[in-house]
Amino acid sequence: MRKIVMSLAWLLPVMLWAAISPKYSEGYTFDPTVSSTEDKEFALSPYKDSTFVFVRGQEVFVTKIDTAGELDNPQKCADFDLIKVSGTVAFDKKRNRLYYSQYNSDYKAEYLYESICDIDGKWQPGKRMRIKGTVKSRTGVSFVQSAGWNYRLPYIEGFYNPTMNQDYNRVYFSSTMEGGLGGRDLYYVEIEDEEQRIWSYPVNVKELNSSADDDWAVLEGDSILYFSSSRDGQMSVFSATAATDSTWNNAVKFDNPYNEGGENYNMLVWDSVPMLISNRAGNDDIYLFHPVPAEPEPEPTYEEKKRRFYWVFFLFDFDRDILDEAFFQDLHRLATEMRNFPDCRFEISGYTDSRGSEAYNDKLSQRRAETIKQLLVEKENYDPSVLEAVGYGERRLQVPNAQTEEEHAQNRRVEVRIILDENQDIEQYDETTEEGKAAKAEDEAIDARNEAKKQEYESYLDDFNNKNKRK
Repeated sequence: MRKIVMSLAWLLPVMLWAAISPKYSEGYTFDPTVSSTEDKEFALSPYKDSTFVFVRGQEVFVTKIDTAGELDNPQKCADFDLIKVSGTVAFDKKRNRLYYSQYNSDYKAEYLYESICDIDGKWQPGKRMRIKGTVKSRTGVSFVQSAGWNYRLPYIEGFYNPTMNQDYNRVYFSSTMEGGLGGRDLYYVEIEDEEQRIWSYPVNVKELNSSADDDWAVLEGDSILYFSSSRDGQMSVFSATAATDSTWNNAVKFDNPYNEGGENYNMLVWDSVPMLISNRAGNDDIYLFHPVPAEPEPEPTYEEKKRRFYWVFFLFDFDRDILDEAFFQDLHRLATEMRNFPDCRFEISGYTDSRGSEAYNDKLSQRRAETIKQLLVEKENYDPSVLEAVGYGERRLQVPNAQTEEEHAQNRRVEVRIILDENQDIEQYDETTEEGKAAKAEDEAIDARNEAKKQEYESYLDDFNNKNKRK
């Protein structure tokens, strides 16, 4: 369920510390990125050239934030083809090195590794970082005395998700090593010997750790540290500001929408855009703020036409009651028009010309009316119970005193009219008359204006939706 952010309350503490843009205080929703897939996404890490990387499935992708505040076309990052990454990475811009956690099948645990890249920019399979004291025994002796044991005995197991400070001399990570407060704890090490690549003894960040899992540290400069903790029952994101060079003020838990439902972790703020990993919708995805689309203009008001029914004429050959197929299209038009009046009954009136006896013409006109009724039922699936066929013979001639065959043909016809009740406000007319032609032209003009409005509005909606579509 999307939640629209409408209050500054959750944002104020963060604004005091970080470059999270205040624009996200209102008019935004916190949703998965438009590029999310069914694969799990995690391990957001700052990288080089103003990009950041993340893991999707089992592959590393690189991207940046585009001008619309979305991920800019994430692509598989070939830099990582030769190494296996299982969490965040720490890119050392100063030395062009990469620190990452990798599973060691010999010791069945995760350890920190250090990688250099080749001339093509690919990270080479790394070597385990030489961290002081990371052995399970003889830690009371000096590092010089115990240095050799670092390579004869396995490291203390459990090193995860490294991140680096802006001076590139300190690596933060999480670990399950002995002496912590419980679960995973946050630690840091500092480079002590550049030539030998030796790192200091791990320091527990006690002011931020708890008896639960504390993990997924990401630094913004050296003044803010984002991390995740399960101290409240499920993984949530926290922030802390630096108190000194090596200590932190009390952690503050982010409010909704950051910690809304499910597990939320791996917070990263990139170019003032906050993002994190969440499984609140059932899958681990990268979440970002997206602007709430503006409401489109309401649909225009269309002109209403009078309730008019146009009589339709079917012309028959002399002395025949079979409708020529040339008029079947008119039959369909008639049925379409009739369906605009679902509450009405219709009279189908048959007529003949003046030739022949009245008795014969009465029967012929009835047959013609029945023909149209039958065709409406069989070809147009019209309800026969609302159709009444009546023959009027040579009465009500359309062209009195007809002389030519063309004039006689006008009298051999069928008319269809609504059987009006007193409460029905429907106008009926013969569209062959001048009055009928004018009324029909008026309705056609209304239809044209309404259609123009409809087309203009649909074009506007297309433009509106394209402008509000996420890239």
